Amino acid sequence: MDRKKKVKATQVKKVAPKKKKPKKPKEIKKRAEYVYSKLEDMMTLKDGRLYLYAVLLDCSSYYFSKEADKYLCVGKLIDSTVHDGVKHEYLSVTFFARNKDELPMPSKVGSIIRIHRGETHDHKKKLQLNVDVDIKAAWILFDPTEGNVPIAHTGKNYSWVEKDNDRLKEIRRFAKEYFAKNEVASISLKEATKKQPKDFDPILLVLDVKKKDNKTIYKLCDDEMSVKLVAEKGDFDYVGPQDIVRIRSTNIDPKDIKYISINEYSRILKIPKEYKSAKALHDALKTKNVPKNIKNLIDLYTPLVGIENVITIITNKEKPKTVSLKDLHHEAAKKKDTLFRILANVIEVGPKDPHEWIWVHDAKTKENLKPQEVFEKDKVASLPVEKEYYYKMQFYLKDKSVMNDANMYIVFLCTIDGKGADFIDIKLKKDKITEEHYKTLKNVYKKMTRPWNSLDLIVEAVEVAGGQIVYFIVDTVLQI
Repeated sequence: MDRKKKVKATQVKKVAPKKKKPKKPKEIKKRAEYVYSKLEDMMTLKDGRLYLYAVLLDCSSYYFSKEADKYLCVGKLIDSTVHDGVKHEYLSVTFFARNKDELPMPSKVGSIIRIHRGETHDHKKKLQLNVDVDIKAAWILFDPTEGNVPIAHTGKNYSWVEKDNDRLKEIRRFAKEYFAKNEVASISLKEATKKQPKDFDPILLVLDVKKKDNKTIYKLCDDEMSVKLVAEKGDFDYVGPQDIVRIRSTNIDPKDIKYISINEYSRILKIPKEYKSAKALHDALKTKNVPKNIKNLIDLYTPLVGIENVITIITNKEKPKTVSLKDLHHEAAKKKDTLFRILANVIEVGPKDPHEWIWVHDAKTKENLKPQEVFEKDKVASLPVEKEYYYKMQFYLKDKSVMNDANMYIVFLCTIDGKGADFIDIKLKKDKITEEHYKTLKNVYKKMTRPWNSLDLIVEAVEVAGGQIVYFIVDTVLQI
């Protein structure tokens, strides 16, 4: 075979490729629109996954259930079909999750919640809604009164369509009308001390919040009693002074009614000021029947907005020249006057502990002693003739008359020579000082250091060793 034939024999016959038929595009199925139910419908629906908007009337904190092997929290749901005054008062709901952060933790009574794929179940012969986020269920939590942006929700994303805006408006409209007419169920502190229920849900005014170590201490009251509550630091950081709150599941010890305690599932929920419950407590606190100690607490802890609240009076009839604190030293250095009038806020008192404010001066020996030294040594019921009480303390002040002056100034109170002795009057005279006296002084400290209270003071400029000028309070009386 010659070369040409050989090459020809090895050549592959070319075949034109078959044209592929174009694939038909897959039909994209449009997601069926969710059908939302009212709570009344769920009293009979026991099959399928349910979708709803509702109001959280109440909600516990999360806790771990060994039986379910999950974290859970329980609450009460209402809407226009299920609420106090109709056939069904509320629908119980239980949220489940392996991760506690996947549970809704509302901060207010009446928070709005949207639930997807909840299921109704019989529980202890009662119907309840189960929302297990580990089994496809989901929720979104909204503020009771404002905003379309959720406070919290399950997962990284959530579905939202135009109609959801209308549904949110509708449930909020119901909540606004409902809470304006209906009070949230509660029991007063006094009633709880009498009946001693296993636990109870009071509605209280938050007077003060303090953080100490790893605890937060809340001072609370209603129109009959005041109490303190100690909680773990960070548990209820959204609660602040002047909030009206409802505490779910608290306890009071009849042997120590100064404190209430909470359980692991207890939760503090704020009550918006527009609600009837909040208005009712505010109105009750203004009545004549409120005990004096509660009125004093309200006065002490309630800020005065837009009012100049001066808690001192000047007893010097000549009323010395008024100067700003920043000009005080310049004016005193002229040595034309020794008395000056100032207007200031007390930032702090030193020493802070009222037990260290009062001393005893012995006119014979010129000794200065602590009260306990005198009474323990002499074994007397009152101070001897030659001994007198006196105050020794210093005040850290900011100028009230000059708004842009951020400096801090110091004035003293030392009544050893009788000057300024009327500034604080706790009716002590020569009696043995008691813890009741110190309790009164503690209230004096609190009232003086409230940011909305100011002091109109007369101070005396006194030159001490080294030519330094210091200032002592005189001719001024605290109105506390």
